[in-house]
Amino acid sequence: MTIKAIIFDLGGVVVELDFSRFFKDVIEISPLNTANSSLLLEFWRQSDIYHQGKITNIEFYSQACELLQTCALNQEQFFDSFNSVISHVKEDFLVLIKNLKEQNKIKLLCLSNVNSSHWHYLLEQNKEIVELFDELILSFEVHMTKPDPRLFKLAIQKAECKPEEIVFIDDGLNNIRSARDLRINGIKFTNLENLINELKSLKINL
Repeated sequence: MTIKAIIFDLGGVVVELDFSRFFKDVIEISPLNTANSSLLLEFWRQSDIYHQGKITNIEFYSQACELLQTCALNQEQFFDSFNSVISHVKEDFLVLIKNLKEQNKIKLLCLSNVNSSHWHYLLEQNKEIVELFDELILSFEVHMTKPDPRLFKLAIQKAECKPEEIVFIDDGLNNIRSARDLRINGIKFTNLENLINELKSLKINL
């Protein structure tokens, strides 16, 4: 079957993430952080409602202070550090996506669990990212996060083709499983070389 649409995740795939500054500024100084704790993971798990756009920046900041039991940074400092998690758009992915657009009649979509603060920060760094995709499905705008099946059903509608004609690329296994449950072709991203090989096996020109 011919592939008619490709859906890309952002963080960890198209966009490089760097948690080092945020960990140092926010997580490391929390009294709850110990050698055996998974406080960063817990913080991100508790941030899901913010990624869904259901709480404001002020509410998210207050939630973070409560969860971490510290407010060493004021709100502006906190978001400066929080946004540093977004490192940069990977240049090799810019090339890959441009090649896909030029060499195939394929609809390209972005499906990302992203909050408004990270998204606007990313746009400040690289406005070109918007032009890469035909459709943007951002969790904070649609008030859902992966792996919610409703989000993938929305993506199928936006792709305007059958699930079997769609490829979804993500670094999260649960997200891939959710997509596959709806008959979308899922590729778990590990590195660019493997991704290119997977796309070529689906007879996509690169």
